[in-house]
Amino acid sequence: MHYYATYFDRNYLSRGLVLYESLVKNDESFELFILCLDTTTKTFFQQRAKDYPQVKLILIEELEANDIELLSCKGTRTQIEYYFTLSPCLPLFILEKFDLPHICTLDADILFLDDPKDLFDYLTDYSIIITPHKFSPELKVLEKYGLYNVSFQIFKNDDEGIACLSKWREQCIDWCHDFLDELKGYFADQKYLDDWTIRYPGKVKVLDDTASGLAPWNLNNYIIEKKKDKFLSNGTPIIFCHFHHYRFFSKNWASNGFHTYSVRSYKALSQLYLRYWRWIDKKKDLANVDTDDTIRQHFSGDLVSILNREISVFFKFNRYLLWSLDLQKLHPFIKRVLFKFYGKAN
Repeated sequence: MHYYATYFDRNYLSRGLVLYESLVKNDESFELFILCLDTTTKTFFQQRAKDYPQVKLILIEELEANDIELLSCKGTRTQIEYYFTLSPCLPLFILEKFDLPHICTLDADILFLDDPKDLFDYLTDYSIIITPHKFSPELKVLEKYGLYNVSFQIFKNDDEGIACLSKWREQCIDWCHDFLDELKGYFADQKYLDDWTIRYPGKVKVLDDTASGLAPWNLNNYIIEKKKDKFLSNGTPIIFCHFHHYRFFSKNWASNGFHTYSVRSYKALSQLYLRYWRWIDKKKDLANVDTDDTIRQHFSGDLVSILNREISVFFKFNRYLLWSLDLQKLHPFIKRVLFKFYGKAN
């Protein structure tokens, strides 16, 4: 049995549902703990408990009641900063309350494409498993924000795993803000991971393969291929991708964030992202969400201006036809027609 934990509010509910479905398809025995960050998320799963038998709900009030120091710092953080502060508090709470052998914490915008068993097998020799950014060469400057990404971690319920989580919790409660403090070497919840391999020698496994932790900031390192129904990265089946910066601008338009991270787009990579959008699109009606209204994503300008800033976007003509479009290469006449009929927020 593999034990996972994540947290999200209504804005990431559709992503969370896709995460769950991808686990159902690729992990034959698991439980997913979901920390509900708002009433909408809590009500959704409470009303559909039979449809999600592997989901275990945790209410934010329950976590806060168990961790007074966490609750006491709430008023000193923005909402996103408080969410970051939860990163070590949630897994520590779960391990202590449910006495599980391990817990894997996930971002809600992760998609599993293959069996993650090999990643959990590392727990035989390690207590802590972390995911490096693996920045592509042109993005190495971003390492100042942290060598590792807080999107996929596994902690064993042993002395080292608990010590790591306890120290991380203490650090995040003391300082966890959404800006880089270069003097102190702090950034949100993730910069603290930089010294874990030194602090816990021989106990930390860094996922330095080509099959896990794929994200916009490292996609240029790999050659993505699609063979039959499998996606490969440098010839290896992809275990999971992190669809960071994937945004829904309207019912018809979405972006993959390739412009922000200078990703070189091509057919197989677009197919991978289209698969994610198709999964998300099936869940958006269920989650009653058409656009992103997240606390960290702010769109300035009208929809056409926003789209013109992107390199490649996704366009939904109807429920059956979804396309990846390179707006910079698209014929001007076709672009004008699309924007005329589908260039307004809906």
